[in-house]
Amino acid sequence: MRIADAQWIPASPHQTWDALIDPVVLQRCLPGCIKVEQRSPTEYGLVIRTKVAGFETDYEGEILLSDVDAPNGCTLAFEGKGLAAGLAIGTAQVSLIPKEEGTRLSYTVAAMAGGKLAELGEPTVMKAGGKIVDKFFGAFIEHMARQPRLAPPPPPPEPEPRGLSNSRWSWAMALAVIVVLVGYHTLFR
Repeated sequence: MRIADAQWIPASPHQTWDALIDPVVLQRCLPGCIKVEQRSPTEYGLVIRTKVAGFETDYEGEILLSDVDAPNGCTLAFEGKGLAAGLAIGTAQVSLIPKEEGTRLSYTVAAMAGGKLAELGEPTVMKAGGKIVDKFFGAFIEHMARQPRLAPPPPPPEPEPRGLSNSRWSWAMALAVIVVLVGYHTLFR
């Protein structure tokens, strides 16, 4: 199963990024979400209750972030297991780009299902996955629209230049060493 799309988010990329990695916001916006916990800066655990083709079950899963380039995007790997319905695993590429006084959030999801969930067939699973994604973005966009717009944080200060260009005395010392070496080889050869 593959889903690719983009959404316009009414917030700057840094605000959008901060909300996307906030467990409280995720729990509020993910449909059927019972719990989201951040286990580390790049690992989340979650429990979601969902119904797919008559199978209503809780899925326990985790999300791992990699290739993190905050606030520009990342890669997600996810896995969810439901006792009665099987499992869902996959990856997602997420990209955030400033656009029209907001953020264009584009994503590509590749996922597979196993167990009874897979027996339902890809069209049914795709339809259910699409509904979950649509509900998430509906809630997320609504949440972000209520947030005050904040300026992005200032970039980190440039490191102070180092090396010989930092002081004229450094150049004088380097020149003195060269003169001594040339003089030594000239006089004592």
